[in-house]
Amino acid sequence: MADILSQSQIDALLNNLTSGEVDIDEIDKDSEDSKVKIYDFSSPKKVTRENLKLINGIYESYARIVSSYLTAVLRLFCEIEIEQIEESIFYEYNNALNDSVLMCVVDFLMPDTKKSCGQILVNVSKPLAFSIIDKLMGGDGDDYKYERDFTDIELSILDNLLRQIISKMQDAWQNTIPIIVEFNKIETNARFIQSIGYNDTVLLIVLDTIVKGLSDKITVCIPTMTIDEIFKKSESVLKMGRKISDNLQAENDKEAIMGYLKASYLNIAGILGGTELSLSDVLNIQIGDVIVLDDKTDEEVIVKVEEKTWFKGKWGIKKKRNAIKINEILY
Repeated sequence: MADILSQSQIDALLNNLTSGEVDIDEIDKDSEDSKVKIYDFSSPKKVTRENLKLINGIYESYARIVSSYLTAVLRLFCEIEIEQIEESIFYEYNNALNDSVLMCVVDFLMPDTKKSCGQILVNVSKPLAFSIIDKLMGGDGDDYKYERDFTDIELSILDNLLRQIISKMQDAWQNTIPIIVEFNKIETNARFIQSIGYNDTVLLIVLDTIVKGLSDKITVCIPTMTIDEIFKKSESVLKMGRKISDNLQAENDKEAIMGYLKASYLNIAGILGGTELSLSDVLNIQIGDVIVLDDKTDEEVIVKVEEKTWFKGKWGIKKKRNAIKINEILY
């Protein structure tokens, strides 16, 4: 978008071509032989290769979804594919547009906080828009060669269709980054667009759209600041999701371990009571001797599980066997 020639430059180039000073074949040969890309260090790329790959995948999916939708609505074969993705300065892109456009202003929102990540623009070319209007009104879709502005009725017809097309963008993003895409408004004058700063860097996604032989463009303009905001917030959401997932996994592991432990067998002992004896008394104990315990007959019995006191209860008999009724849980 930055290499836009002025009218005087175009005239000079045409004069050189007609006079023979410039050979088209040499220009083509030089462009084929040249493998060096010019990189402007004063304005480095803002979008990383990894993010570009993600965005390319998102909008390839979006192109397929919208292509299927338009084919069903218009009952015409529609084909949409990504032509190019490039970075540009917004004022260069905006200056290349005509004053009269069909531009959708779209809000990007995070699903958890509903806070805005920024606005993007979706520009539908006028011939493509007029062809769609003609088809929706019962025509063949061939009546699209107009240079005039859109009427209120035409904008009303396009409004519902564009809302549906924009809503498909959320479906394309969902598979990669959960995000809410909301249609804001239609802008028909490119000079009135103020949601993006003129000096902001934007990412332009050009979708080549073919409808019944008419080939034109749908351009998605995303500020790089919005892209950074989306990926930053998505990383925090993913980290939070991983933390929750780790906690759930820890709980599941704990339950699994407890399940194995619950199947194991433990030794349980009921202690009737206790007392202290000297070593000489212990050595002199004979059969038939009586050891008097410190505990009274109406006191509760202590129940130990693997040498640890867990319960207190009452000693008794059940089905001709000694038994302990648990009255208190201590552990």
